Amino acid sequence: MKRKTFFSYIGAIAVVLVVLVYMGYQVTTNLSQRIVTADAVEVTAEDKISTSGVFVRRETPVYAQAQGGTVEFLASDGEKVSKGQQIARFFSDENQLALYRESVALAEEIDSVNYAFTHMADGSDSVKLDSLIKMNLIKMGDKLDRGLVSQAEEYASKLDAMIIQRGVAQQGETDYQSILSQLQEQKASVDSQITGGQTVTSQQAGYFVGSTDGLEQTLTVDGLTELSAQQIKDAQGQQPAADGAIGKVVDDYGWFFAVTVDEDQAKDLKDLSQVTLRFPELLAEDVDAQVYDVHQDSTGAYVAVFQSGYMNANLLGARDQQVDIVLGTYTGIRVPKEALRQLDGTWGAYCLEGAQVVFKEVKWIFQTDSYYVAQDTGEAGTLTLYDKMVVEAKDIENTKVVK
Repeated sequence: MKRKTFFSYIGAIAVVLVVLVYMGYQVTTNLSQRIVTADAVEVTAEDKISTSGVFVRRETPVYAQAQGGTVEFLASDGEKVSKGQQIARFFSDENQLALYRESVALAEEIDSVNYAFTHMADGSDSVKLDSLIKMNLIKMGDKLDRGLVSQAEEYASKLDAMIIQRGVAQQGETDYQSILSQLQEQKASVDSQITGGQTVTSQQAGYFVGSTDGLEQTLTVDGLTELSAQQIKDAQGQQPAADGAIGKVVDDYGWFFAVTVDEDQAKDLKDLSQVTLRFPELLAEDVDAQVYDVHQDSTGAYVAVFQSGYMNANLLGARDQQVDIVLGTYTGIRVPKEALRQLDGTWGAYCLEGAQVVFKEVKWIFQTDSYYVAQDTGEAGTLTLYDKMVVEAKDIENTKVVK
């Protein structure tokens, strides 16, 4: 190879290498200056405190005069009872209890037969009865799906009567009298075998709950304004105590819920009169509540107490529960924290408009760990919905042209 040719070959290779290096540099530079954007979309955020606490109510344990035996509750869990109403009955053994239950079932069947034939005179034909039965089945199923057992039982009683009426509507008056007489004779025979049966009555009106936890007399409404953080902690860790009570009656419609909070949360709550409580493990719906009291105990810890009159059977027996305390709800434009910048003392975000980057003011009203909620004021020069906010770029300058 000639010397001139050799140097020409080396020169060509050098030129190629320079070109490759230059192209790599340009690619790297362009990639490093690539602009990443996020659309300005609407968001709703909650200012909330997630913690746990305890329910406090006016509640009275119910005791039986005699211990031992077999108990039959006459009031269902969560049922509203009146003063003097029988809520339980004790029997000496299981056989006596079985006889009592049979007597109750016969009495209900007698009432159903009487109801059915009383309404036969109304001209209730089979088609009308079929429609009523279907309607009540749907309503009963809806109540059961929602956990309203006591209300579902009302529809069950109506269905019992309608089914009997439907079955004997084609029979004559003689058959009806025969059915009723037979049922009455059966009940009289069963009643003659029942002996004793101590009853327990409610000493006040309220809602019956067939369980206790031993805190009914120590965690009281009267001591709420002096409730300590330690008392709440102790109540959360206490196991249900067996003190001989067969249940309790919750006296009032209202209830209270107490939690411990930090100093900043206490200050926020003192400025509010109402909050929303959410019990994710207990209720499907949110509950409106009043801020009843916020105080500092003797150790310096802060305690907040909320009050509500919302009644639900699930609330009656609950004590220690997880809760979200919603202080406020904010709706606006979602601004990622990476997009918020400050220019000449004004907070805002760089937005991509065509081939330009333009700085727009952000008036934020709430912030979370990852984004801000900003107002969509509609004013010129401010962030609006669907703007493309720059969240990642190099050397951003207002009105800079993007190449």
